[in-house]
Amino acid sequence: MKNNLTYKQKLTYTLIIGGLFAIILYNMAISDTIALVVENSELELLVSKNVDAPLQIKAAKEKLNKIEQLTGNELKTNVDIHQMLLGSVSGYVQENNLILKDFPQPYSMTDKGYITKTAIVTVEGDFISLLKLCNYIEKNYQGGKIVAVDFKATKELRTRKRKLNSTIYLQNVKTEEDEENS
Repeated sequence: MKNNLTYKQKLTYTLIIGGLFAIILYNMAISDTIALVVENSELELLVSKNVDAPLQIKAAKEKLNKIEQLTGNELKTNVDIHQMLLGSVSGYVQENNLILKDFPQPYSMTDKGYITKTAIVTVEGDFISLLKLCNYIEKNYQGGKIVAVDFKATKELRTRKRKLNSTIYLQNVKTEEDEENS
């Protein structure tokens, strides 16, 4: 039978058998390899996304702690925030040659189940030092946040010197239930 086939028939049969062989080879080996390559690239992408997961978790926990502290849901409710602010500000003022002018008791206001305490700090010094104080309070003071800063330049009549005063307003918001528990 081999001798009875023409060249054209041999070529056709060879192409058909080669095509069938290619299909069988693809189904048995190559398709699995391609699927594994695709799955591997997807897993590598997931791993690369999760490389900094511990840092993201730490940042999320810090953000959650800060939010809880600002809303008054923190467990450390028995700490007097006014004394904590006084200690923080007075230490910074002494180190940086500023003058603490006024530090009254905080004002409390209750509205819709929340207690808002507003503390006011008045400090005298040069502009850069006062800005650094605001930054220091913003970064290190955990009892509330700065809501406003007012700078006023005054001129003393006796010495004819100009002085810059900064009034810093800090607020702490707590729920009434948290305030009662502390």
